[in-house]
Amino acid sequence: MTWPQGAHASTFGGNPVSNAAALVTLELLEKELIDNAARAGGFIMDRLRDWPARFPVVGEVRGLGLMIGIELVRDQQTRERAPALRNRVLELAFERGLLVLGAGENTVRLCPPLVITRDQAAFAVDVLEECLKIAIREA
Repeated sequence: MTWPQGAHASTFGGNPVSNAAALVTLELLEKELIDNAARAGGFIMDRLRDWPARFPVVGEVRGLGLMIGIELVRDQQTRERAPALRNRVLELAFERGLLVLGAGENTVRLCPPLVITRDQAAFAVDVLEECLKIAIREA
């Protein structure tokens, strides 16, 4: 880059290292990571799909790709939110090495990295199921 002094004042704009990293990221996304997100997200959704029927505290499971939400409720009919239950599930998951976030007042948000493997996805769902069962027993 041969910018004359003072010609470019943006902190990150035009940085050749940042541009190279962005190009490689786009290449990886197009080559494999978007497809992996669809596959891994589909696997997770398949594992979670029956949770509302299995657990009376799960109102809805929704998502696309790897952005997935598990809504926790006090009652499936009224959809009254269960924030304390959600918070307990997050806490239990953290204690077991699984980092998940809350979304809104009562939803567990899954947003794993695009490079997640099937084994890692299975581990996450297994841990979440264990945590949900514990939180239900404690409630």
